[in-house]
Amino acid sequence: MFIDIIHPRMIKKLKSDLFFRQYIVYFIGSMMVAFLNYVFHPLLGRLMSPSDFGDVQAFISLIAQSAIIFGAFSVVAVNITTNTENPHERDAIISELQKVAFWIISIAFIFLLLSIKELKSFFNFSSYYPLIGLAVILPISSVTTFRNAYLQGSGRYKHLSISGVISSSGRLIFAVGFILLGMGVLGATFGIVIANVFVLFYLFYQTKNSLHLNVKSTVHTLEKGSVKKELKYGLLVFFATALVTLYYTSDVLIVKHFFNNNDAGLYSGVSAIAKILFFAIGPSSAVLLSSIKIKNSFSENAIALRKSLVISCVVGGAGLFTFYVFNDITVLLMIGSKYGSFAHFLPKAGLVMLLTAGVNIFTFYFLALRRFFLIGISFAGMAFMGFVFMQEHSSVDSILNSLIISLTIITISLVTVYAKDYFNYSSRS
Repeated sequence: MFIDIIHPRMIKKLKSDLFFRQYIVYFIGSMMVAFLNYVFHPLLGRLMSPSDFGDVQAFISLIAQSAIIFGAFSVVAVNITTNTENPHERDAIISELQKVAFWIISIAFIFLLLSIKELKSFFNFSSYYPLIGLAVILPISSVTTFRNAYLQGSGRYKHLSISGVISSSGRLIFAVGFILLGMGVLGATFGIVIANVFVLFYLFYQTKNSLHLNVKSTVHTLEKGSVKKELKYGLLVFFATALVTLYYTSDVLIVKHFFNNNDAGLYSGVSAIAKILFFAIGPSSAVLLSSIKIKNSFSENAIALRKSLVISCVVGGAGLFTFYVFNDITVLLMIGSKYGSFAHFLPKAGLVMLLTAGVNIFTFYFLALRRFFLIGISFAGMAFMGFVFMQEHSSVDSILNSLIISLTIITISLVTVYAKDYFNYSSRS
């Protein structure tokens, strides 16, 4: 009887909660993206040999690594969009930041082309195609990053979700199609590049009337150092997002470097399934970033953080339980029997992704508040990961253990800072 009475009230309250409404919209879009992604991975896993599949997975991981640069600019652009009320001022600042991004990407592009032979050898690629594809995607991403960030910061999660669906469905259709035509790794690479081009056109269409990045840099706030201020914040974002990105992508690249192509391909299939947890929780982090405002009180921002953590625990806990109890069946159904010999790595790989998602939530919370202590934690986290891997990388299991230990220490550090803020706030109230 009590449940019957309280249930409609809870539903009504959730419907009126802006955070949950935005989360649901973005969650549905992200689940569509996740579904398409995990149709993509099993199909490629079945259509390609493990070694070729490992090349494609490493290519995708390198795209994610390059997104460290874009991620920094993206978070800054979201924060600007969320906190800047004057649209002309917003566009002018973002326009200047995009110019800086272009210069950085140009340098990265040249470096990639000059070191392409060494990178092919280091990651044991069978061809140059993935690295050439990465070189093409870099300048495209430097444009799409700011427009996606604008959609997120302005709360347009429907269009942001559609952008993700176009990317995922595009690479599924084109990559799989080219592979069926016998193009192998080249086809998969080409398909992913084409998908990025389609996203570029869509974002231009959706933002052409509301975001103008050709604005002249004559706004009075720019003369007061707004861009310099945002670049300083961008440095903070760079290190913080680098920490998260390295932890959720490094497992595939580390295994690709230290193990043979066949084993690296088998593990990449398991890792692709484990990443479901990270991307399922991702929407709560994205909504959190645009929900946290500097002008809000500690308690208002804390409510948004707690909502994000509750969602993450429910979604991530259910997924991790499934991985631990049904790892063999999960791998068999999602990517095929030839990856079954590595199924026992799924629970630990899933735990790595769940811990990384938790770190990501706290990182976005502190980033939205522009807390520069994150630079120190990021340095320490990356350094500790490098130290641990220098000591032990003889097996996939030891690599996953190292990641789990490192992520646990980082999580404890972030929670400790939040707890200190909470007690300071409580003592002043």
